[in-house]
Amino acid sequence: MRRSRALKFIIVVAFMTAIGPVLAAVYLAREQGLATEFERVTSYAQSVADRSDRAVDQMVAAIDALVAANNGDPCSDTMLTQMRQLGISMEFMKVAGAVSDERMLCSTLGSHEEGLALGPPDSVTPNGTQLRLNAPVPFSSETPYISLERDGFIAMAHRNQAVDLMVNQEGVLFATFDPTTGNIRTGSSEVRPRWANAVDNATVAAFVDEGYIVGVVRSGQVNVTGAIAAVPARYLDERILTFIWVLLPIGVVTAIVLTSSVIYFARLQVSLPTQIRQGLRRNEFYLEYQPVVDLNSGNWVGAEALVRWRRRDGRIMQPDEFIPVAEHSGLIGLLTERVIEVASKDMGTTLRDAPDFFLTINLSARDLQSGGTLEKLMVMARDSGARPGQIVAELTERMLVDASAAKSVIKAMREQGLRVAIDDFGTGYCSLSYLETMQFDCLKIDRLFVEAIDTEAATNRVVLHIINMARTLDMKLIAEGVETEAQANYLKSQGVEFAQGWLFSRAIAPDEFLKGLA
Repeated sequence: MRRSRALKFIIVVAFMTAIGPVLAAVYLAREQGLATEFERVTSYAQSVADRSDRAVDQMVAAIDALVAANNGDPCSDTMLTQMRQLGISMEFMKVAGAVSDERMLCSTLGSHEEGLALGPPDSVTPNGTQLRLNAPVPFSSETPYISLERDGFIAMAHRNQAVDLMVNQEGVLFATFDPTTGNIRTGSSEVRPRWANAVDNATVAAFVDEGYIVGVVRSGQVNVTGAIAAVPARYLDERILTFIWVLLPIGVVTAIVLTSSVIYFARLQVSLPTQIRQGLRRNEFYLEYQPVVDLNSGNWVGAEALVRWRRRDGRIMQPDEFIPVAEHSGLIGLLTERVIEVASKDMGTTLRDAPDFFLTINLSARDLQSGGTLEKLMVMARDSGARPGQIVAELTERMLVDASAAKSVIKAMREQGLRVAIDDFGTGYCSLSYLETMQFDCLKIDRLFVEAIDTEAATNRVVLHIINMARTLDMKLIAEGVETEAQANYLKSQGVEFAQGWLFSRAIAPDEFLKGLA
């Protein structure tokens, strides 16, 4: 049942890794395409707003120039010449003139004998400037003009100049509007009036509506001017397709890599128990030994047996790759028996000939539940002639969750002349009460705390507390992962008896270890 659930989980994960990156690539392509088109359409709208602002600026400048030049006769030859020069020199402002009682008396086009009727303004600004959206212009009745009037003078600009943009896309709509009313001033009849209300209190908005990508901009200079640009949505589709061609291959490659990795590790996990059994039958498991050093003398006085697995293809698998699988599949007991068997063969003579030498062997939680493990250790002690205390069973905190069961096993080991060490103290579930009631002989200081020595890490002070606690409980101390002289000197100064780590030696083959021990 568990295997079936695991298989289903693997299938789901493999499916997600196969389709996930592809879907992500499509999603990112759409988001990137949308962002690009939003940026494009708002830049179009900003261009319309800028052109409208420039038209207003030029009309205001023309009126200011005429007001300054007025010598009492607004339609004198001098003033007419001034009006014509303004109309020629400016990009958007084309007609300037003098006004009285809503009639244009003269302009860039010359004198108007009876005056040209302008009609009432569409709106008046706070400073008295009158705005007309459809100002009449002689000889151009079909062309809509917008005008500003102030202080007896008027300036006009073609209404459609602001929206007369050349872009490299077909079907693009442009418009200007009054943000205070939302009314469209100039632009295509296809522009939706509701688009003008999209900005609310913001200055820029972009969205998709009825087959268009729409950008709306409020002028930051003229508060009664807003601009709209709308690009057909087909350009978004083209843009997305462009990004898909870029991102999809990346997504596909990522999917292949992830799926292959999932399948590889799934096959490894599913088949690894079988391979462990085969490895045990073929004697593929062997031991390396890391020396335990007396910090006072510098001599090698012990070793920790560390299991390794050399596969038939020559690849070396580390314990963290196969031990969790062995524990989960119930094979850890067989693996521990092999470790004891190999250790007895490698170190039996040393245990007999060197009475002060000790060997630590790592046990698992399942080993504590098996009477066979203790029996194997006793056979090893008897066959090698090891004295009491030379063989050390090393346990981790995670194995002590069932305190009562662990306590009885530890007691039995000690009664048979084995010493018991607690490993990884401070990183798991163990508490001070466990140390007091279970009567460990040794405490191993985890490399996590050793690495913190002489640093600002929060774990820096923990080392000293662990040392003091072990000393109070009359336990021997072994520091793991010692890599620097500073760490070794500090531990020695605090009364730590033993240490192991790369400062002294890595884990080495039994022949090499015995040479170093000699």
